[in-house]
Amino acid sequence: MGVAKSNLFSVQALQYQVIIVGAGPAGLAASLTLSAYKISHCLIDANTSAIQKPGDALAPNAKPLLKQLGILGLLENARHIPYYSNKSSWGTAELHEKELIDGVYGHGYLLDRLHFENQLRALVYNNRTPFYSGYKLKKVQTKDNLIEVEIQTDSDNKKIQAQYIIDATGRKASVCRHLGIHKEELDTQLTISFWHRLKQKIPRQIWIEATENGWWYLSPNADSQVNCLFFTMKELIPKGHEVLTFLKDELAKTLHIKKIIEPTEQELVDKKLSPSGTSYLEQPYGENWLAVGDAAFSFDPISSYGITSALATGFYGAHAIAGKLANEEDAFLTYRYILENGASAYLQNLAYQYTMEKRWSNSYYWKKRLIKPEKSEQIFS
Repeated sequence: MGVAKSNLFSVQALQYQVIIVGAGPAGLAASLTLSAYKISHCLIDANTSAIQKPGDALAPNAKPLLKQLGILGLLENARHIPYYSNKSSWGTAELHEKELIDGVYGHGYLLDRLHFENQLRALVYNNRTPFYSGYKLKKVQTKDNLIEVEIQTDSDNKKIQAQYIIDATGRKASVCRHLGIHKEELDTQLTISFWHRLKQKIPRQIWIEATENGWWYLSPNADSQVNCLFFTMKELIPKGHEVLTFLKDELAKTLHIKKIIEPTEQELVDKKLSPSGTSYLEQPYGENWLAVGDAAFSFDPISSYGITSALATGFYGAHAIAGKLANEEDAFLTYRYILENGASAYLQNLAYQYTMEKRWSNSYYWKKRLIKPEKSEQIFS
């Protein structure tokens, strides 16, 4: 859904209290939160509709957050599959099962990611939030104590001004780049992902298996498909057509995953490569901007923080903006404190998780995964 288009190269700037750039889970959560505060804002997104992305597991402990956002009921849709356990071969050749149902929050969900984002978009549309979809961000600057952005399509150009801007553009942190602020990277992990259609049903659970050059992750959806991801280092992935051979070889090295999936040549050809290492902004906000989701801090997928963190930072980031608009001096500092605590816990858990795997101690991949937990002291310094 777009908005009514103005005349090409219009001079008069549209004005809101807040501009949100990016309409993934973080940006949409921020919008829903600002709407609850009745703060005028708009959403800008380069895509005309939600796009399919890898990563779909929602951990059980995410439920309280979804309840706070008022979106817990979205999980009742049949497109989202309850899952009750993980099976992993990590630190051992054996496949071990971890039950979730005994936890405080019960089972988790294997989200239909595309459908989930469309559900969130529908809520934003119901709030009548101005949504500039299909518009690319061309310029961000400070003008007369306001933040001003220029956005455009092939046939339209707009200027929008606001007191604050939220960067929810994911790992690329586009708003921050326009402001001359760049993210720091702790590693160069990449994901090779593809979809595989099953020939027979498998249990509704997640499979994880470590190998010499990385680790595999599988999760089924409601359409008898499996989201297949292999995580490795950028330096280990060959160029061009050799990627396909590399992926086949890595699958053949598994003990368990290769018994679950037998991808076709076309499924492997349709693979996608995307960054999946840890990266962060040393300062997650400025005088009139704030970053949420992967734009602020990008997590290693082994942590299962992805979607939950995106929703949480969108929620808390919007609260911080609301606080600043209400002249609360420490509103942004509180947001930073939340991110710092999350980053510290994440890095400690990340170090623990990767040190559990000792079978390939001389492997390039596993040497590069030994991120020291004290690195957290350098983040947000």
